Amino acid sequence: MSVSQKVDNLNVIFNELLSEIQFPLFKFIFSLIPHKEDSEDVLQKTNLILCKKQNEFDPKKGSFKGWAFRIARFQVLAHQTRNRRSKVFFSNELTETLAEEFVDHETPIIQHNALNKCYQKLPNHMRVIAELRFKREFTYKEISLSTNRPVSSISATLSRVREYLSKCIQSAYKEAEEEFHNQ
Repeated sequence: MSVSQKVDNLNVIFNELLSEIQFPLFKFIFSLIPHKEDSEDVLQKTNLILCKKQNEFDPKKGSFKGWAFRIARFQVLAHQTRNRRSKVFFSNELTETLAEEFVDHETPIIQHNALNKCYQKLPNHMRVIAELRFKREFTYKEISLSTNRPVSSISATLSRVREYLSKCIQSAYKEAEEEFHNQ
């Protein structure tokens, strides 16, 4: 593959990522700037900066969405600084707090969705044992009596469940995040 083709592929990927986050990015900006037209302007400026800086994005250092939201937050602050006298605005401190809460409120929902997806993928016998332990808070002995299996078997199964869920959640998180933002 030539250098030109690699660059074209990177541009296509960047454009897809940028398109996917437009609605969540607008919601984020609009939650901080309560005027729709101003929010649209800030989104436009944010998109221009993202395009200009696309070569600076490093997926090893974080998610594309996180990077885009950081740039949007700075654009919101810049917008508020420029328009302090003309309109009602939030203080920089309040804007920072709201921005953090906006991003943070999504994380538990996405994590929960990822966990549920992985939980459903467990083999039935493992799911039953996991449900008894984690949802119904049975002791190992109670699970053993309920399933007619030795306590050592329950312990080993729960160890495998934890290992499986840990690995699965890492890959399911991105999928759950995409579904959350496409709702």
